[in-house]
Amino acid sequence: MFSDIQISGKHMIIDLKEIKNQVLIHDLEKIKSLLDDICEKYEFSILNKSEHVFQPEGLSILYLLSESHLSVHTFPERKYIAIDLYTCRDYKDNTVYNEIYDSLVKSFQAKKETPKIIDRRF
Repeated sequence: MFSDIQISGKHMIIDLKEIKNQVLIHDLEKIKSLLDDICEKYEFSILNKSEHVFQPEGLSILYLLSESHLSVHTFPERKYIAIDLYTCRDYKDNTVYNEIYDSLVKSFQAKKETPKIIDRRF
């Protein structure tokens, strides 16, 4: 076994449930703007963006970051959004991730729960 295991980053898995902001959950451009704001505030470098709008509803957005990735998958019919954020940043604690989570809960007017934050290891 490796004796010097190091953290390669943190991975936050978010399940936003009971979404009340039904306008935002359907609006690709507004969600991308929200993600852009997060990336700017926390200095995540966006390398590429990809998105797809499903019919009759739902969308997926993927941001490839130099720090790793940010993905969003909406399920408006279930008032649910799945979000993943993985960065290779060496944060001393989960404060940044909790701030991001709180801002997403507020924006989507979702039920507040506890996000899953995993230390990824080499």
